Amino acid sequence: MKDFFTWDEMTRDLAIVAAIALVVYISTHITPITIGTVSSGAVFSDLFLFLQGKTTSVTTVETFFLGIEGLLAVLSLVFFAGIIWIGLRAGDVHHKIRNQYKPLPVEEVEAKGLMVQWQVVLDHVDSENPAEWKLAILEADNMLDEILEDQGYFGETVAEKLKAMTPSRIVSYDDVWDAHKVRNQIAHGGAIDMELTKKTARDTVTKFGNAFKDLGYL
Repeated sequence: MKDFFTWDEMTRDLAIVAAIALVVYISTHITPITIGTVSSGAVFSDLFLFLQGKTTSVTTVETFFLGIEGLLAVLSLVFFAGIIWIGLRAGDVHHKIRNQYKPLPVEEVEAKGLMVQWQVVLDHVDSENPAEWKLAILEADNMLDEILEDQGYFGETVAEKLKAMTPSRIVSYDDVWDAHKVRNQIAHGGAIDMELTKKTARDTVTKFGNAFKDLGYL
């Protein structure tokens, strides 16, 4: 998951910390690690002798055993820091996931739903298929029905809901009535079964759109 905590990241970071701790331990208890000792190869020679048990220095052996306690202390600090780091990252991940997937407010969900519906209407009316022009008008009228009910206008039909609205409520009141009448002619047959031109379809959809804007839904 992008930008979120992963076990690969944790393993990488802990490996880096452990490597640094190991270098510090070797430099302190076995052989100094400097640019000079690395470039000359002395540090590798000393490590090789130490690992092969060829060093005869009693001090080195004693230092090794005495250093175990120090190493364990360093590792304890590393793991303790790792636990703290994991806790912080896990909290950050939880916060990101909660923000990403928290439920949207009802109003925002409804608004997005209406925008999707309206885009479908526009896609239909932009088609070259006359059947889709009629479908665009029918779907726009369905949107009007939902919006009027949401506004508190009740009735069995869109016409009854429009009649319940004060004509001065929206500037496009007369236009939306005309658009609804076109819808009725499509739904119930009649003269519109003749030919619906693309211009008429677009003008009708525009009237619906103006009403939606006046009502604050677009």
